[in-house]
Amino acid sequence: MIRFIHAADLHLDRPFEGLSELPQVLHERVKQSTFKALDRLVERTLAEHADFLILAGDIFDDSHRSLLAQKRFVLAMKRLETAGVPVFSVFGNHDHLDDPWNRMELPGNVHVFPTEPAMIPYIKADGQVVHLYGFSYAQRRIEKNMAADYEPAPGADYHIGILHGALSAGNQDDRYAPFSIHDLISKNFDYWALGHIHKREQLSPPNPIWYSGDTQGLSIKETGEKGASLVELDKGGARVTFLSTADILWKKKKIDLTGKVSAEQLSEVLEEARENARSDEHGVFLSLDLSVSETDQKWSDFNDMLEELLDVLKDGEEERADFVWPVSADFTLKPKWDRERLMESSHFIGDLLRLMESDEGLNDALSPLYQHYMGKRFLKTPDENEEVKIRQDAEQILVDALLPAKSARD
Repeated sequence: MIRFIHAADLHLDRPFEGLSELPQVLHERVKQSTFKALDRLVERTLAEHADFLILAGDIFDDSHRSLLAQKRFVLAMKRLETAGVPVFSVFGNHDHLDDPWNRMELPGNVHVFPTEPAMIPYIKADGQVVHLYGFSYAQRRIEKNMAADYEPAPGADYHIGILHGALSAGNQDDRYAPFSIHDLISKNFDYWALGHIHKREQLSPPNPIWYSGDTQGLSIKETGEKGASLVELDKGGARVTFLSTADILWKKKKIDLTGKVSAEQLSEVLEEARENARSDEHGVFLSLDLSVSETDQKWSDFNDMLEELLDVLKDGEEERADFVWPVSADFTLKPKWDRERLMESSHFIGDLLRLMESDEGLNDALSPLYQHYMGKRFLKTPDENEEVKIRQDAEQILVDALLPAKSARD
């Protein structure tokens, strides 16, 4: 049997997305999180007595290929070298080789694949032979199907493909070594160690084609546990087990409420959400999504109450190793007024809602902000879900201000 660890997308020293102001202690925790994940990866590799470690690309991250990140990586690899554990690595689209970055020399146990598909052998002490195949990105984008050039070489007990790339979409988005499931299956490899997608996923089960996901979630889009895969290969196939490495988790919580919500009620709900999200082994960044139906509360009043209670919710959390820190709290009020009835009416509010319903209305309203030279620099254009939320909040604010209180309750 061959036993190894498959990891990818370490993105060492990359800052988290979606965070504004944090207490200094949490800022430092975030800054160290990708390095902590690296340390845990090495510790698990040693604890599991792995024959070798595979790193399937994006060890470093574009402009953050700092000397600090490289030094921490070299030290981690030296720990494995001391234990006699080899590492087989490719560079991906975020640490491609044509950018003039100062690369530190790696320890002798780290085998980096060249820019064209190649094979590097591994021979276990008992004589078992493994052929590993891979390539490193020569530049940021590779539109060629590189998997097609992976050719199994004779003389091995096991064949493992290492590929940093994305499943082909058949269009102009195929910029990262696009491949098809058929490309991989046709090689008859015993395991495919994939990188690039920050989500743990097996493609085309039961075929042994796996993304391990990233070792540390980097934004609210990357919720849940993050880590690596322990793989055991024998003639019966591949057995794959998840190993956790992340220091900080991103979690989302949806909360549904009805009627007028008091400060006491909202405080209890938020505290319950915080405690349910708490994890013994991790810090947690929590995103809250509240929906209040059948309410006559005004948007501004609810927003003020929520912001105050979020400050209460954060109190003292930065001092805890198992902190839970709310990073965002969106809410939707579903009032008692009949939106469809207003939309059909000749009332000025009906005209306003119909205007807001059109894409042109939203685009005209947002363009001065997002097309401004400062806006372009710091803001991302809202996606479809964000546009819906902008419309909902704007509708609520305007109806609160324009609809007479008596009519709002009818």
